[in-house]
Amino acid sequence: MVVNLNEIFNELVGNIEEGLNSALQRPDVVILNLIAFMILVLVIKKFFWAKVTAFLEKRQQVMHEAFTEAEQQRKHAIQIQAQASKDYEAMKEETRVLKEKLTQEAYEQQEQMIEAAKAEAKRRLEQAEKDIQFEIEQANESIKESIKTIAFAAAEKIVKREIDESLHQDLIDEIIRENTR
Repeated sequence: MVVNLNEIFNELVGNIEEGLNSALQRPDVVILNLIAFMILVLVIKKFFWAKVTAFLEKRQQVMHEAFTEAEQQRKHAIQIQAQASKDYEAMKEETRVLKEKLTQEAYEQQEQMIEAAKAEAKRRLEQAEKDIQFEIEQANESIKESIKTIAFAAAEKIVKREIDESLHQDLIDEIIRENTR
């Protein structure tokens, strides 16, 4: 393949040299070519130049507008991205605040439930103590009544005489009071 490239290069150089030599040997062909070129330039300028330049200017304007619009869209996209980023950060902060608020509310609710349970336990304990105290008082009264009844029966048997019951009751109450102190 290197040989083929060298051959092509040598042939090209040869053709250029031949063309240059022929132009120097035949100046009438060169002058004729220059005149044809000048006529071509004048025809193009007279009939086509305005249309070509108008087309090129219009194309340039369209490209400029496209670049301007692309730049505006890029700026708009950057603004949207910045706004989205700002909104994301705001939502993130709002979520953090909401989480803290809910955590605090849950903690407060837990504390309220604990306090309510403590209050209920204290109330039940106090009620149980009152009930126990009431039961003790009733038991004491019952014991006193039993003692009175037993003492009365014992006194009745011992004395075997008739004693006034109200006097006997007063006597038993006095004895019980003295013994319970």
